[in-house]
Amino acid sequence: MTAVQLSIAEILFVKYRSMTPNLMEIVKDYYPHLSKAEALRKAGDQAFPFSVFKLDKSKRAPYLVHINDLAKAIEDEYEKSASDHTKLHQ
Repeated sequence: MTAVQLSIAEILFVKYRSMTPNLMEIVKDYYPHLSKAEALRKAGDQAFPFSVFKLDKSKRAPYLVHINDLAKAIEDEYEKSASDHTKLHQ
């Protein structure tokens, strides 16, 4: 019997139950050191390592994050860290 392998995007989808979770949920889980104001500033400047977007032009509309973009950002950061770790410990 083989184990089922889930991708990071699939795991994130199960966690957030949406392909486009609210940025504030992502901030709460992955950027707890950021205040809401700082997170919104970074979103407005597109300063996160993934894209954020709104479905409406309203200032009150929430920023959303596509699961695939978040998964890629997590994978990319892991790859960089793993590479650095390998170089350091050879």
